[in-house]
Amino acid sequence: MSIKSYALNNHVPIIKDEGLNLLLATIKENKAKAILELGTAIGYSAINMAKLGNDILIDTIERDPAMYAKALENVEASGLQKQIRLFFSDIKDFVPDKEYDLIFVDAAKAQYGRYLEQFYPYLQDGGCYFFDNMVFHNMIYDIDSIQNRNTRQLVKKICRFREIVQDDRRFDIIKKDDIGDGVWIVYKRSLKK
Repeated sequence: MSIKSYALNNHVPIIKDEGLNLLLATIKENKAKAILELGTAIGYSAINMAKLGNDILIDTIERDPAMYAKALENVEASGLQKQIRLFFSDIKDFVPDKEYDLIFVDAAKAQYGRYLEQFYPYLQDGGCYFFDNMVFHNMIYDIDSIQNRNTRQLVKKICRFREIVQDDRRFDIIKKDDIGDGVWIVYKRSLKK
């Protein structure tokens, strides 16, 4: 069974095909070699990114023990252990040992703002964040109709994050709300004069 089939059969959230295609195209276009992924799940996106080239190195973080174990198994089966370093950790506790060209954020949506700040010092000038789930099943367009209180709170946090990033002069943003579940590519401007 493929990793994608396993994810679908076991209700493991993975990036949608259109989002994955854009992520891979962004990596190629930016010649990204050092990548940090926040939220490994079962390794689906990390494996797809690593397959782009032998010189692509990915650090990926997962805190769920079962997902981490499955990701290890999948990475090993793919033969990409030399390119993918898996870390069993809560993202908030992770301290990188290098800078990255691209940071793929597909973890707790309510924490996107915190992740942006936490990893900003580890993103190369001109590098980018790749945020998935920025329209959250199109719910950002109709918050008032959301019945579940927790879901409504989450969607409000995503909307607030969108506003904050949009107004942040440290970044240039490419919005692709119509791709996958909404993708924002947020480039770190060089602060050097």
